Amino acid sequence: MAEIEPVDKSTLDEEQAGETLAPFLRSAAGQAMRTVCVVTGASRGFGRAVAVAAVQQYTCSTAENGGKTSLLLVLVGRTEEGLRETAVLCEAEGPVEVSVLAADLGSMDILDLTVDRLLDAALSSKTVDTSAAAPAPAPAPAPAPAPAPAPAPASSPCSVVTSAPQRVLLVNNAASLGSLHSLSATRLSTAQVRSYMDLNVTSCMVLSNAFAVECGRREIPLAVVNVSSLAAVQPFDCFGLYCVGKAARAMLHAMLAVDPAPLAVRSINFGPGIMKTAMQAQIRDSDRIGSSAGAFLSDVVWKKDGAIPTHVSAKALFEVLHDPIHKNGSYVDVYSVRPEYAPPK
Repeated sequence: MAEIEPVDKSTLDEEQAGETLAPFLRSAAGQAMRTVCVVTGASRGFGRAVAVAAVQQYTCSTAENGGKTSLLLVLVGRTEEGLRETAVLCEAEGPVEVSVLAADLGSMDILDLTVDRLLDAALSSKTVDTSAAAPAPAPAPAPAPAPAPAPAPASSPCSVVTSAPQRVLLVNNAASLGSLHSLSATRLSTAQVRSYMDLNVTSCMVLSNAFAVECGRREIPLAVVNVSSLAAVQPFDCFGLYCVGKAARAMLHAMLAVDPAPLAVRSINFGPGIMKTAMQAQIRDSDRIGSSAGAFLSDVVWKKDGAIPTHVSAKALFEVLHDPIHKNGSYVDVYSVRPEYAPPK
């Protein structure tokens, strides 16, 4: 493919920008567009809910799509067991191919390799094996002739990509809470800060950059969603690492929306709201959270029906992504589209 001259998106008029971002500025349900959706942190919680919602959003019947599935899900997480459970839930929603990769995005020594494997799984039109490498078995005697085996199920780590993607969605969900301490009262070590930033900022930046560049080269429309938080724009005492990391990620995704590129990138910072997830339980159980966060959580989240269900927030994410009213690169809170779940003022 010939090199494409970068386009300064700041010079695009509204009509041009609309055409460039069109694949992600409309509802896609029932449309036979080949979509690849990559979800990090997909082994549980909100990442799992996003994966399931993607199937509901992007799949159509195989008959409508020439016998091909319309969606390939690439699920990334630390535990393969959790990813498999997510895959089963996704397959129950409709026809979908699922490829899983158990990987720690905070491991900097293998991050480039991990990103390359994800790119290959998402953008390649050949069979991709994303399972962990294993020693080759010893040669066995040639077996007796047997009927051809049945095709592997969709949840196999070897997912056959039946056609080139027509659009790609990357959901940067993987994140951690970090230590809960006052930055003005407790010293942090270099190792603590580096470890936190490696997972929450560095890996997110490397992965997003790789997909933006490679999708641009292939002329494949790309959307990137950052699972953000109110902590990206508002400080909470004793959440220093978390707030700084969320703020850095928010700026990264805002930059994706304005940087010159062969194709404009649809980028959204999405605040999923307060959900009853493992991270929120970790916050609730901590005796180190400050007064502002503590009061907010005790008054809003942990009362009966005080948290937004993960599946409700995940569906809202796709509404935000496909609605042109939301400015590219902006921060959008779930409560703006699901006001019935908004905390009392």
